[in-house]
Amino acid sequence: MRQLQDKATSFVLGVRKNFMPCELFYRDKDDEYYEYCRYRWNGFLPPVLKNENGDPASPINGCIKGIFLEVNVDMKTGQLPMNSPFGYLRFHIPIESLYGPDFNLYFADFYCHVGSKSHHLTLVITRANSAADKFCEYHLPKLDRTHNPFLYQDPVTGQMMHTTTAWIEILYTERIPINIYGSWLDRVQCNNSNIKMGKSKNAACPVCNI
Repeated sequence: MRQLQDKATSFVLGVRKNFMPCELFYRDKDDEYYEYCRYRWNGFLPPVLKNENGDPASPINGCIKGIFLEVNVDMKTGQLPMNSPFGYLRFHIPIESLYGPDFNLYFADFYCHVGSKSHHLTLVITRANSAADKFCEYHLPKLDRTHNPFLYQDPVTGQMMHTTTAWIEILYTERIPINIYGSWLDRVQCNNSNIKMGKSKNAACPVCNI
C-alpha cells in the first residue's frame, strides 16, 4: 500500500501541481435511492459493503462498509460538475459536517480503467476508534489532515483543498442523515443512471500499477 501511495503521490505532484478549494461532499443517485433511504433506513444513507472496483489488492474490497461521496470540482470554474454518470439527484453536505477532528483519513486505492483517460484515488474517512477505523489503521496508510497531496486542510486559511490531477472518491464509513444540518438535494444532468460499478483495474497501466 505504501508503494501504491508513492505512485499516486508522484502522479498528482508530477509536472503540474493542480489543487482547487472544495467545500462540499456530494453523492449523485436517483429518486428511488433516496426514497429507499428514507423509508427503509429511517432517513439515513446506509454504508454498504465495498465492491471490487479498483485495484484487486486493495484491502478494503469486500471488507468494510461505506458510502461513496465525491468532492471534486471543475478545475476551470471551481464549481461542482454539472453532469453525473451516477444519478440525477445530488445530495450536498459541507465537508466539515462529516469530516471533523474526531475522524481519520486513509489512502486506499489508486487506479484507472481500460479505455479511461483519468485516474482515480480512493480515500477512506472513518470515525476515530470505530471498528472501520481500527481495520484501516492496520491495513492502510494514514494521511495527515493538513499535509497530504490528495485532500487536505490548509493550515493557514482552514480551506479544504483537493488535487484535480486525479478523481477522488471518498468512502465514508458512518451512516449519514439525509436531513443533516446544512445538507440539501438538487437535480443535475445525468448521463447514464444505469452505470454499473465494480470494474477491474487496468493492469497494463504503468502509472498506477506496482
